[in-house]
Amino acid sequence: AVVSTQSTGGCGSSQIAAGANGAISNFPNIQSTHSLVAKHVTQEIWDKLHEHVTATSGFTLAKAIACAVEFDNQHCGIYAGDWDSYKDFAAVFDPIIQEYHGISADAKHTS
Repeated sequence: AVVSTQSTGGCGSSQIAAGANGAISNFPNIQSTHSLVAKHVTQEIWDKLHEHVTATSGFTLAKAIACAVEFDNQHCGIYAGDWDSYKDFAAVFDPIIQEYHGISADAKHTS
């Protein structure tokens, strides 16, 4: 059961659900179940990063993944709100970027 809804900006709102035992869990209900967000945002990563706010614009992981939470048709399902998002939420962004572009973690960009 949904206990409350909070605004995440951009794509909409994030629902906070009560678990079977009535305890409140803020792990998002990711509607885009086949998205890269669904694959890479695990409970462990969420628990580690969900309270972090970027210094530049106050962006959060909930805001970054709001589209994957709200819509069921996202492939990636993540957006960076500022430069800090890439480094502060690297545990999520790095594997998603690597998988999406088919590159390894040690790949180097050349131009």
